[in-house]
Amino acid sequence: CGASSSDHWPRTCGSCSHYSSHKIRLTLKGINCTVLERNKAFSKYPQAHFINNRSMEIFHKIDGLVEEIQRSQPPVDLWRKFIYCTSLSGSILGSVDHIQPQDLEHVVSPVSVAHFSQYKLTMLLLKRLENLGFQICAPESLEGNEQSCDKKIMMGHECVSIEASSEFVTVTASSIIKGKRVEQNIHCNILIGTDGAGSIVRKLVGIEMRGEKDLQKLVSVHFFSKDLGQFLLKENPGMLFFIFNTEAIEVLVAHDLRQGEFVLQIPFYPPQQTIEDFSPKACEKLISKLVGQEFGDADVIDIKPWVMHAEVAENFICSGNRILLAGDAAHQFPPAGGFGMNTGIQDAHNLAWKIASVIKGIAPTSVLNTYEIKRKPIALFNARLSLENYKAAMFVPAALGLDPTVANTVHQFFVNGIGSILPSGLQKVALDGIFGIGRAQVSEFVLNESNPLGSSRLAKLRHIFEEGKSLQLQFPAEDLGFRSTYARE
Repeated sequence: CGASSSDHWPRTCGSCSHYSSHKIRLTLKGINCTVLERNKAFSKYPQAHFINNRSMEIFHKIDGLVEEIQRSQPPVDLWRKFIYCTSLSGSILGSVDHIQPQDLEHVVSPVSVAHFSQYKLTMLLLKRLENLGFQICAPESLEGNEQSCDKKIMMGHECVSIEASSEFVTVTASSIIKGKRVEQNIHCNILIGTDGAGSIVRKLVGIEMRGEKDLQKLVSVHFFSKDLGQFLLKENPGMLFFIFNTEAIEVLVAHDLRQGEFVLQIPFYPPQQTIEDFSPKACEKLISKLVGQEFGDADVIDIKPWVMHAEVAENFICSGNRILLAGDAAHQFPPAGGFGMNTGIQDAHNLAWKIASVIKGIAPTSVLNTYEIKRKPIALFNARLSLENYKAAMFVPAALGLDPTVANTVHQFFVNGIGSILPSGLQKVALDGIFGIGRAQVSEFVLNESNPLGSSRLAKLRHIFEEGKSLQLQFPAEDLGFRSTYARE
């Protein structure tokens, strides 16, 4: 692609639901645009899965999208609960129903919340982009092609440099064609970085993140097991399963029980643990231990380490209003409450009509300043709220004698304290042994009504659930409050 200086459309460097919804809204408003996607194929990793009221209201404006999400998602009775247990076939410590009758009766919003994996949402959005004339292009298909980049999603293209002038932005995009690295310059009026938590756009323009880093390290295991899905459909359907087991303590996310699609979130303690410790075979064994019985059809698809942060970019806009950040490039939250994807979708909604107004000459470029004025306070608020919700999630293990701060302190002892002088292999054995002693707090010997200590802990746990002090799923006051407080968000 070699767009001339007279062909300056908005460009997006990024992926997934944030840029897809953004491009649809721009195209519907008559604004042409191009997407640079660093990956050669769209991810089928589930990622986020909860779509809140405000995001569904935004999608309501895209013809037929809300109806298709509602048809495709699992029935609400299969995901309305968070379940706390010692294993998926063992004792239930408690459950919390997060869907109230008014949530489904359209009392506070014309559309209901949804449970729908991000990659599936991305596919629905891409289908609508194709219906609007967008082409998904591999690097090879663009080789030597001098036609306009208009309405193209350029796969396998990574932004490697950015130069901004008073008139336009030049993006140097790199791709691999027939084993050789090829670079090309693309000109645009406006560049939007929606390229995720490790945003290259954000780094190239020198915008820093501020907030709380390294809240927790985890490994995500994406797997399918139709047998497990059918078992949970029959025994105890839910969205999240918090499993407190003598073998391990994990959270299982049921993306779709009918299809048997899950993600297991496992606490990760490097360098004593390495990603090699989580081989597909090791993960399958761990899944069996957490279920409490064997399911031979577990198929591990992907294993990814990740780090939880609560951070917001110092600026959402720079270079004379020509470069903007949205989605995870602008803010990163703990997954508690589903704020990440939803805040990104709402960023795109706020930005699209403003860019359209500027490109069409309806409004001055200064209107883009209001994007940061409006969206950054919301990002900061959501960062605090998701952090508070994450900390509320820790009340449950703490009540069971599994205080996460103790585990982190023990780990730091091995990283920075006396434990660091031990050989690495011995450190791993010692850390596993200490964690094993800690997990004994949830053994049947301790955690039962006949044991005074166990009885006291179970009573404390019931109080947490009754008082609504555990992890929450919905925040309708904050979610829908932004609709009226920040007009035209």
